[in-house]
Amino acid sequence: MINVQWSQAATEDLLNNADGLYLVDFDLADALLSEAERASDFLALTPRAGSLVDAHGLRKWRLGQLPFALLYDVNAERLLVLRVVHLRSDWQTLL
Repeated sequence: MINVQWSQAATEDLLNNADGLYLVDFDLADALLSEAERASDFLALTPRAGSLVDAHGLRKWRLGQLPFALLYDVNAERLLVLRVVHLRSDWQTLL
């Protein structure tokens, strides 16, 4: 099992998205937070499960059936979640 860390930007992304969803659909906001936690637990066990999105090893993991994904980097010692992105956004500009 590998250590999973969240960058400040990823934490802010998650909370900002959940806050925005909370105003519209509490269950969806709750699902986003739950899926993010579930993904962290899963990726701690299988860190290279996400698909590669660039030549530097950045990976993407979709959060269940939600239109959100984690962008993360992994090495031998830790997995770092860099951003939480909406899949319909222009998230590639963050690379």
